[in-house]
Amino acid sequence: MMADTRLHLRDYPAATTMDRHEHRAATLTIVVQGGFVERLGRAERDYARGHAAFLPAGRAHAQAFGAVGTRQVTFEPQAEWIDYLADSRIALSEAPYANAPVYRHLGDRLLKELQAPDSFSRLACEGLMLEVVAAFGRRGWSEPAMAKPPAWLCTARDFIHANALEPLSLGQIARVAGRHEIHLARQFRRYFGASVSAYQRRLRIDHAAGLLRDTPLSLSEIALDCGFSSHAHLCREFKAQMGLTPSEYRRGGA
Repeated sequence: MMADTRLHLRDYPAATTMDRHEHRAATLTIVVQGGFVERLGRAERDYARGHAAFLPAGRAHAQAFGAVGTRQVTFEPQAEWIDYLADSRIALSEAPYANAPVYRHLGDRLLKELQAPDSFSRLACEGLMLEVVAAFGRRGWSEPAMAKPPAWLCTARDFIHANALEPLSLGQIARVAGRHEIHLARQFRRYFGASVSAYQRRLRIDHAAGLLRDTPLSLSEIALDCGFSSHAHLCREFKAQMGLTPSEYRRGGA
């Protein structure tokens, strides 16, 4: 029942950290905005919008949030939901995680219900949480991202972050990393769950979201500042990534 499941919207400020800690209950989370790096033991994971993750009770972890902060939808699965995942042969003790369109879609819908609740939101949220659990049980994701990328790939990622608003080519990034373009493209998707171009677009959208939230700049000004060719280009990409238009986002998702 919904009363037995705690559903929360968590906001974490930009460039902040959370020291090593653990939770008394298992959690399922979906990143709906921004991203962060999580350390579990010796493993390090890079999460972005659309990442869903299961964390077992008592599993210690630490987090460092990105340049635009992070917003997550989090809930504690009921015991029978966890039993379902275990019966589906999901290795829950390994804190499984994935990035797939289904999680972006479900995360966006949960976010809307939490931001604008009505008399039907309780039932809607319960159904959406069950869909998240079902997606995990069906193994509804492609090859999961690897736990720790090699140093050269981290160099490429850091270069992209440092030049997120510049018109970088794959060749430029490959030269910085000291690898062939094809190898870079394949390994980047393998470890980070997205193509280089999709990752670049996501960083630009995150930057645009920060400007929409924190400045009075017009949409045309934000589009140019974030490297989009036009107001319309920004609106199209923003809606695809965030599930709402820039104007709707600026109004608080109304």
